[in-house]
Amino acid sequence: MGGLGFGKTSMRNSALLGKWLWRFPRKTSGLWHKVIASIYGTHPNGWDANMVVRWSHRCPWKAIAQVFQEFSLFVRLVVSNGERIRFWEDFWWGNQTLCSQFADLYRVIFVKNLTVSNVLGNSLPLSWNFNFRRNLTYSEIDLLQRLMSSLNSVLLSPSSSDSRAWSLSSSGSFSVKFFFFALSKVPNPLMFLPAKFLWSSKVPSKVKALTWLVAHGKVNTNDKLQLRRPYKALYPQWCILCKGNGESIDHLFLHCPVTIGLWHRLFNLVGVIWVPPRSLEDMLVISFKGLENSLRGKTLWQIACLTLIWMVWQERNNRIFEDKGRTEEMVWDLIRFYSSLWASCTEAFRGVPLSILQLNWIGACISRV
Repeated sequence: MGGLGFGKTSMRNSALLGKWLWRFPRKTSGLWHKVIASIYGTHPNGWDANMVVRWSHRCPWKAIAQVFQEFSLFVRLVVSNGERIRFWEDFWWGNQTLCSQFADLYRVIFVKNLTVSNVLGNSLPLSWNFNFRRNLTYSEIDLLQRLMSSLNSVLLSPSSSDSRAWSLSSSGSFSVKFFFFALSKVPNPLMFLPAKFLWSSKVPSKVKALTWLVAHGKVNTNDKLQLRRPYKALYPQWCILCKGNGESIDHLFLHCPVTIGLWHRLFNLVGVIWVPPRSLEDMLVISFKGLENSLRGKTLWQIACLTLIWMVWQERNNRIFEDKGRTEEMVWDLIRFYSSLWASCTEAFRGVPLSILQLNWIGACISRV
């Protein structure tokens, strides 16, 4: 997720265990499938093994069964002949099971666990065999009409069997990667943190490491220190840079008047109109094209953004621990100097003198020298 690539091992393990739940109905000829089915029996859905495992059991299937609840949320059933899919209880039509969408109708069904073919028949026109245990009320009749109209587009294929598909994958096949992202509850894993932007940059490793910690909310700003030791901080709501507001990660590295002044200087330097985003995480996700689209421009822009974060943290610590502070102009000069120094050491800026690079970023990025 933009870090060292390990992720949370417990969630990674659960995602890997989900692969066995996916394989179970597909590998019916395997010895392991026969052993599990003979010991635990079959789940009421007809696809999986029974997930009721006694607490005293010490076996691999016990750990696999604990993943079933999360796993089943992302499995959808594809109807063909309708002989293996339960009409009411299985997730095969719409965004919910039909027993959840039409709970009032489900309550008056005489026989539960009927398959799709039992209710709709095997061919067109549909037979609609609901088998209610009493006459329906007016409101229930309205629900039934809604249900029947929504299912008019169902197409059954008597010659082929029902199947299961993985809803998180466009191909319908199970993916450990996307199951892991789903367990981690990341809305869009591809947009969480630009790992390539961070780790491929040419700044020193200590700057990359700090930015990674900042992006994940792991640096010790005042608001976090206050949570750990609420009686130790003399000024828990005080930002050392602007002498006001509460010091948090988003405030210190983005919204503080001193820091936002530095960001404005950086964007004005490259002629980009900039509106501060809500959070630093959003700031790192947005793809700003500050210094052309060339290799030099991308390299220097990455370095400049990360250097600014690094220098803000250095200035904050110098004011707290050394009682030494610089003006915003001096901090900006340091940002330009270190950005130019680190960029001049890269392959992209080979042959460009540091003095020229420091004076004219845009000219150095456009130049073909």
